[in-house]
Amino acid sequence: MVDFFSTTQGFMTLGALIGAGSFALGAAGGSMSKIPGLFRPRDKKSNARNLAMLTVLALDDYVGACYAAVHDKPEFNPADQVEFAFHLPEPVLNLPKDVEWRSLGDDLGEEILWFSNRVRNHENALESLDLARKDHDSFFERRVEGYARLAARAMDLIARVCNEFDLTLPDKPDYYHQAEGLAKILHALERTNAGTAPLTATVGTANVTPLFPKIL
Repeated sequence: MVDFFSTTQGFMTLGALIGAGSFALGAAGGSMSKIPGLFRPRDKKSNARNLAMLTVLALDDYVGACYAAVHDKPEFNPADQVEFAFHLPEPVLNLPKDVEWRSLGDDLGEEILWFSNRVRNHENALESLDLARKDHDSFFERRVEGYARLAARAMDLIARVCNEFDLTLPDKPDYYHQAEGLAKILHALERTNAGTAPLTATVGTANVTPLFPKIL
């Protein structure tokens, strides 16, 4: 057998075998290179669903913070009525970072980006008010209105994302009526804008420890 491969015919045969083997390996390599492509669509869909879930959770946290903010009664310093403080921190929108929002769909991805922009605009608008002016430049009324509208819009986005990706809406306790509470505030805003009723920034009394010492 070894003597056969030493002949001219043997060299030709060996060359043919090597060529056939190289072709087979090349064809196999081409087929293997296609395998990841077979799984990419599924991975892409799974990644989009994961992003949708993270987005819903972030928006739901923001809704909860806004709902608390519009019911947070400001406390004024008895010695200086210009100075006031809230009992809760301002709502912060913590959407996922460095992600491709278009993976949620062009329209939905753009809506989420626009929502993030609306949040920043509301925060910047509040910062621009002159709190030293009479009635604090309507800061409290505008704050309530802004957060109430942002929370309502965020709830709409949550419903859209859940519907698009077949996700379950965040579960809430039976006694926690966010939607109804926001609707009540927005209805009061409409009446106030129409001049039929004043807007009350909060409902009830604050069950919190006073932030400023009382003047006796």
